[in-house]
Amino acid sequence: MITKTVSATEAKNRFGAVLREIKRSGGPIVVQRDGEPVAIILSVTEYQTLQKTASVDEDPVLAAFGLWADREDIDETWLEEGRK
Repeated sequence: MITKTVSATEAKNRFGAVLREIKRSGGPIVVQRDGEPVAIILSVTEYQTLQKTASVDEDPVLAAFGLWADREDIDETWLEEGRK
């Protein structure tokens, strides 16, 4: 994936266009100041995906079962009965 990069000044001056690009592509767009990356702008969908990934890293059940972790029928009882 090619990551688009814009200067902080360009992001400020063309913020509407930056938002349209994010909506179209999902991002990310790296914002630089003095040639150094200082921020990343990404779509809400991409942000939510990252949040879900972060919660997998923090929760052992999510880490063990990945996408299955959202299933409501998988709980501690299910895990215990499955081990018998």
